[in-house]
Amino acid sequence: MQSSIIFKVFFLFLLVMVDLFAVQGNIKLFIKEHKTLYTSQKITVSVILMTDAFSISDARIDFPASPNYIVQEPKSAAFLNKEEIDGVDWQQVHYEYDVYALRAGKMEIPPMNISFAGSMGYGQEKKAFEFTSEVLSFQVEAPKGIKNNRFVLVTDKYTLESDHKPKKKTLIVGDAVELMVVQKAQGVPDILLTPIVYKNNSHLRVYDKEPLLKNALPGDMGVSRTDSFTFVATAEGNVTIPSQETIWWNSTTKKVHTEKIPAFSFEIISDPQIAIDAKKTAQKQLLIYVALIFLVLVIFYIIFAPKIRNYKEEHKRRYKQSEAGQFDQFINSQDTPALYLNFYIWLEMIHPSLARSGFRGLIDAQASFENSLLDLESVLASQEKEFDKITFINEAKKLRSTLLTEQKQPALPLTINP
Repeated sequence: MQSSIIFKVFFLFLLVMVDLFAVQGNIKLFIKEHKTLYTSQKITVSVILMTDAFSISDARIDFPASPNYIVQEPKSAAFLNKEEIDGVDWQQVHYEYDVYALRAGKMEIPPMNISFAGSMGYGQEKKAFEFTSEVLSFQVEAPKGIKNNRFVLVTDKYTLESDHKPKKKTLIVGDAVELMVVQKAQGVPDILLTPIVYKNNSHLRVYDKEPLLKNALPGDMGVSRTDSFTFVATAEGNVTIPSQETIWWNSTTKKVHTEKIPAFSFEIISDPQIAIDAKKTAQKQLLIYVALIFLVLVIFYIIFAPKIRNYKEEHKRRYKQSEAGQFDQFINSQDTPALYLNFYIWLEMIHPSLARSGFRGLIDAQASFENSLLDLESVLASQEKEFDKITFINEAKKLRSTLLTEQKQPALPLTINP
């Protein structure tokens, strides 16, 4: 009895495995029929998964990316159907990929890696299938008047609008201008609308936002793209936001159209308040520097003033004791007795032996001094007589010059040719 049960189970297992290995799978790929295709226009690539099992699951289609086209992948299967082939019912799942060419010429879609699983029913084992498709190709034409290597938007309706605020002719450094550019088109995906780009320059810094893309718009325009920019004035001068243009080809009229974003200019000036603040700051700094200098001078004066006074007093004392000081004291004497006294004090310092020789010695040393000396002697004897002080001083100056010259000359040797 037990052996009979084991046999039945084994038989059922073999039956299931035979059914599983008998399940078949296949794929079909083709490009739907289309008329003459231009850049930015859509073709549809159909991918069909097929199996003779009851259901298809775990589908995976790796549609290869390319710089030559843009692909919009479907969110789900386009439709399901069943087709009888050679008496066998094949379950089919259809996926449709929209492809938009970005340039003219022959386009190739590289092989795709496709996998899915087929099942005979609920609770049954799945059989996995993996396929690699063949290369698909299609031809893209360039609209008349457009070079093959240039992308051009092909649509029956397109608009380009721009607006900037504030509309000033003069900006202050730090001011900002906002620019909004809106593109709208019909019959193309929003990702094909041309990006608008502005770059920094020596007077402006450009800040851009993420473009705002919209589709399924009401009215006769299906999609839109909004680019927003903020231009911040950074330096003084005259500046122009350059004009930009987009090109599109009207699929209805078969003509090329050019749309432009107009240029706009303004002058950037410095902020007057900044200049005023800078001037005030400079004045405050100057006052601080002056106060610091004054404080340093006061400190130096406190420290060095006694030393300077002592130095001046010492210098003055030494000068009074010097020959020149004694001579100044002599010529500045207030009366005749003082003049006589100070004269001999000076003479004793500059030439002691001559001072001891009396008037006679002075006359022998300088004959022109005789009259002044005799007048001085008479005045000292009789105060009523007038004395020519100026002549006396002039003669004394001559004598001093002679004596100083003699002191500078070197003395003769005591012996010659010993």
